Amino acid sequence: MRIVCLTDLHGDPAALDRILVDAGPADVVLLGGDITNFGTPNAAEFLVQRAQQHCPHVGAVAGNCDSQAIDERLAALGVSLSGRGVRHGQAGLYGASGMPPWTGTMYELSEDEIARTLWAGRGQLTPPAWEIVLCHVPPRGTRLDRTCRGEHVGSHAVRQFVEQAQPALLLCGHIHESRGTDRLGDTILVNCGRAFAGQYAVAELDSQVRVELREARLAKTTPGSGGG
Repeated sequence: MRIVCLTDLHGDPAALDRILVDAGPADVVLLGGDITNFGTPNAAEFLVQRAQQHCPHVGAVAGNCDSQAIDERLAALGVSLSGRGVRHGQAGLYGASGMPPWTGTMYELSEDEIARTLWAGRGQLTPPAWEIVLCHVPPRGTRLDRTCRGEHVGSHAVRQFVEQAQPALLLCGHIHESRGTDRLGDTILVNCGRAFAGQYAVAELDSQVRVELREARLAKTTPGSGGG
């Protein structure tokens, strides 16, 4: 099974197209939040449908630069994994939207809400071969949530969930400068990076989980750094 995951697209359809062409065939495409850059539900729907032209099986969560209205539209489209468990082949997919409280001006959820959302999604699955979690925000205190100032700004709830549930793989984004991989116990953690700059991840599931960070060459790269 082959999963292509991109996060922090920030509303760039050209980058989405280029990544999905570069990635090649996929069984599932995951959009891990900040699908838009403070855009509308219609803008998010446009990007989801564009992804579905490449792969009919799309799963998504909303990021802090999206909104509750976008989260609701993802659910209405049947692609939301926030608090929803979906079995696809040998994988069980679920996740959580948003980020922990920060400025109060973005799509922010309490740590308790994030925890409840993750456990709700997991509870909807029969035991799959692989549990795959999609969150916009990384687990707190890992290599994946350090800002350029060296601060850890991930989610305590996501970390506690991973430590207890031990899914096979957690895919996230949000902190642009902390793209990479890490591990908590048996769980592989991946910050997929900035999709608007062509960065994404490919996960291969067979007898084991293998993840590759990749980068599609774009005609133009939009500068950006920091949590998105």
